[in-house]
Amino acid sequence: MDDFPIAPPIIVKDTPKPRRLTTLKDARDYVDAAMRLGRPEPWREVWHRLKAVTDAEDAIEAIGDLRELLADEDLLA
Repeated sequence: MDDFPIAPPIIVKDTPKPRRLTTLKDARDYVDAAMRLGRPEPWREVWHRLKAVTDAEDAIEAIGDLRELLADEDLLA
């Protein structure tokens, strides 16, 4: 499921330039890196959802949760 596409891609505000999340693996890697910085509970919930994906429906829901979290934190470009 790592290559499950994110359509449309998620564009995250990042330094020095915005980061494009185009696959489930990209999303997992991004959230994993964010977790190392010490993010609050909602990030841990999304991280667990992304790690637990087993089919397309799970992937769509987890990606939607990530998109919503990033919007809430004003991180969408």
